[in-house]
Amino acid sequence: MSDPKTAVEKFYELVDEQAVERLDEVCSADPRGHAGAGADLAELKQSFVTFFEAFPDLRTIPRHLVREGDLVSSWVSYEGTHQGEFAGLPGTGRQVKIAGWDLLRVEDDRIVEITQYCDLFTLMNQIGALPTTTPA
Repeated sequence: MSDPKTAVEKFYELVDEQAVERLDEVCSADPRGHAGAGADLAELKQSFVTFFEAFPDLRTIPRHLVREGDLVSSWVSYEGTHQGEFAGLPGTGRQVKIAGWDLLRVEDDRIVEITQYCDLFTLMNQIGALPTTTPA
């Protein structure tokens, strides 16, 4: 078996290329997803499609990949421009930069489990989706 980080690096390359249809090359046919990853491969792909529609220039920048056994933990930055609808808010043209954390389990060179967390609070704030209040 090769280094699990290789499969994870390829995963991020495909995401950065917005090649969602090719995630089958690095993911098992039935990966388990948790948190933002969706429950299965179809939901994972759809979550990326939703982001790409809203942020067509989205860049995925893995910052740190740390391996322990079959697990790879990654700290990721996402950067792009809000150009399409996201969470009911039409494109604003605002630049976003958010952090994410993923924990991926790899077996036989395939990602079989993904837990994804993304700083959606910061994202929603950057696109102006959060109400602002003035202290009384």
